[in-house]
Amino acid sequence: MFAFVQHQSFLLGTPDTIHTLAHKKTTRLLVLSDSHGNTKTVRAIVGTFGADCDALCFCGDGAHDVLSVLATFASKAEKNSLIPPVVALARGNGDAESYVVQSHDAQVTYRVPKLLELTAAGKRILLAHGHQHDVYYGTEAFFHAAKRERADVALFGHTHIPYAAHQDGILLLNPGSCARPRRSTPASFAVVTIGEHDPTYQFYAIDENSMEFSAYDPPQEEMSLLWQ
Repeated sequence: MFAFVQHQSFLLGTPDTIHTLAHKKTTRLLVLSDSHGNTKTVRAIVGTFGADCDALCFCGDGAHDVLSVLATFASKAEKNSLIPPVVALARGNGDAESYVVQSHDAQVTYRVPKLLELTAAGKRILLAHGHQHDVYYGTEAFFHAAKRERADVALFGHTHIPYAAHQDGILLLNPGSCARPRRSTPASFAVVTIGEHDPTYQFYAIDENSMEFSAYDPPQEEMSLLWQ
């Protein structure tokens, strides 16, 4: 069951759920980014995929959208179970440093850091929006940041284009934008599976009219970054 509290690591969840995520043999991360005010889509994604995932990782520009959906779901017993037990939010260039959210009968302030780390199935996960690493122009700076942090998986957003590559033992992944896709890509998100072997991933395209989701393998040219 999801607990809408912020840990000192900036993760949302209890110490027990964070510990469990770190030590499970296999975990599934629901990764989305750049919702830009589209709470309807965030609600649909979490409502459909959240119960089967161990953590929700949001890569920025819409942190308030996610917090609003979490607050709504957490207040209803039948919806709470749909939220992954651990939630990580990175601050995008369009996000504030913190948000005040109505949680049950109190208003609570949640901080949104520019960079944060979590551990899932023994792997180190780095989460950022990417604007501070110039990801419009490529992933080199973000890759080196991930390498410095000894990350196994590095998640980012900002370009609104789905992208994934294994580089020197690190999975770099951008889920695309779940609301404002670019370069002829559909609105999208991803699920990353982490276990004993190399992390794997699956992108999902969003039909914004029907709110249906389908497995999506972006063509290589669509997975290139915005200015390449």
